[in-house]
Amino acid sequence: MTDGDGEHPVYPGRPPHPLARAGGLAVDTLKLVAAVLLFAMMLVTFVDVVGRYFFGRSLNGAYELTEVLLGLIVFAGLPIVTRRGEHVTVDLLTTRLPALPRRALARLAAAATALVLAVLAWRLGSTARDLLGYGDATVFLGIPLGPVAGAMAALAAAGAVAALVRMVRR
Repeated sequence: MTDGDGEHPVYPGRPPHPLARAGGLAVDTLKLVAAVLLFAMMLVTFVDVVGRYFFGRSLNGAYELTEVLLGLIVFAGLPIVTRRGEHVTVDLLTTRLPALPRRALARLAAAATALVLAVLAWRLGSTARDLLGYGDATVFLGIPLGPVAGAMAALAAAGAVAALVRMVRR
């Protein structure tokens, strides 16, 4: 038996570590958030297309809303994919290596992922602060961009933490 990411053993009769349980709950919550965002994006696109083709009027701000929703969906998926170790990889050479160097490379990849996501979170946080200060919003719908960038920064930071956890668990 293994835990949710399929690689760490779970022993029958022994409860999972509280942090592992919290991580699993966070991932399940993010999956639900991503699903709701995806459904909302699908609904906006459906209404826009039906309105355009059957009534000759598109949904005002549909493009803006789709952009914001898509960005949030991508960033909601980052911690999920990182925790599960499902980033796109090319393993032409690593599968032929012995276990020890393969584990070392996996740790190095997790560290690099954590670093990139941490820098991304830092820069997005800085951008969010600037956008909040300017009061920047989308043109048609007036969606405030500061909170959107802030949410993306928080999700990138969560992805960085997930990468660090993967690095330590290897």
